This record gives sequence, C-alpha cells and structure tokens, in this order.
Amino acid sequence: MDKSKCFSALQAMAYCQGTPVSPGIKRRAWFVPVASILGWPTIPVDEFLRPTSSVYDGAFTLAEGVKWLPLDHLPGKAEFKSEAQGEEPSRTFKVSGTFIHPKIDEDAATAATSLINSRIVVLVEDMRGKYRVIGCEKYDGALVSPSRDNGQGATGTAGTTIAVEADDPVDAPFYTGPIDTEDGIINEAP
Repeated sequence: MDKSKCFSALQAMAYCQGTPVSPGIKRRAWFVPVASILGWPTIPVDEFLRPTSSVYDGAFTLAEGVKWLPLDHLPGKAEFKSEAQGEEPSRTFKVSGTFIHPKIDEDAATAATSLINSRIVVLVEDMRGKYRVIGCEKYDGALVSPSRDNGQGATGTAGTTIAVEADDPVDAPFYTGPIDTEDGIINEAP
C-alpha cells in the first residue's frame, strides 16, 4: 500500500477555558424498535471507510404508522456514556444509557417485558438540545436490559430501570433529523 495516501483523520480538540459544559440529559428520551426502521441515516466516511463526522446525514425512515415512543425518566439518576472497546485496529465504542422510569406499576412491567428481547434505537437529548443516538444499523441497534426496584423503607427510590447498550464505530452520533412522535414532529429542521 502506498502510505502517502494514508492521511490522518485526527481532529483538533481545542477548548476555551471558562466555557461552561452542561452535564446530563433531559427528562425524556425516545425509542423505536429496530424492526420498525426501514431506512437509516448515514455517517460520512472517507475512502478508507473511516468516519469523518459524528453527525448523521439524513433521517430515520419508519414503517407506516410507527412513531418514536417516549421514555420518561429521572434525569438526576440517568447515565449516558460511551467508552472505547476492543483491540486495535478493530476498536469501536460501547454506547450505553441507564434510564430510571419512576413507575413500578402494571404499565411499567408490561413495557419492560416487551423490551427484554427487543433491539431498539434510543435518542437522547443533551442539555444543549442536541440529540444523540444509542444503536446503529451496523450492529443491530441497542440491547435492552430492564430491571425493577421497589425501594427500601419509607424513603427509598422505586422505579423501573431501562439499561441499553450498543456497539458503534462512532462516539454516540448526533442526529439532526425529524423525530415523529404521537404529539407531532420534534427536532424538525427550520
């Protein structure tokens, strides 16, 4: 191979000291079953198939009548992160989210039961109003691990935890396309 054609894909990581970074995610995430996705947005790649952006091009195309479903959770207890995994030159990211839904009733148990053997894609809104994706087409979306805790004593926290994790070649990609929900389209381009 002609190494002169192997240019670096590295990007600068500058930061203006004193610029605030708002941690956390907003109280509503959105999810849809992978089986209902007819078309996926794409990540731009170079001639060597290396991702050149962390922002998806295009939008999700869902089956007729399918809408993004809300996942309301306690944002102060939510965790959304990614970390490197694997061995060089095949490293990817493990993108994960843990969402504690405050209900433990029949509806929460039914929802958890429906998710246990499903692959989904989750959209998480950060505190800047940007949506990020857990689950990609290449690795069949995200695996869901629901659990329930009835809490302890009079002041313990009860809730249904929805934990998701997905393999992705990109660090939790950004999604700028529309999100079609029962309440209308959000994140719609101006």
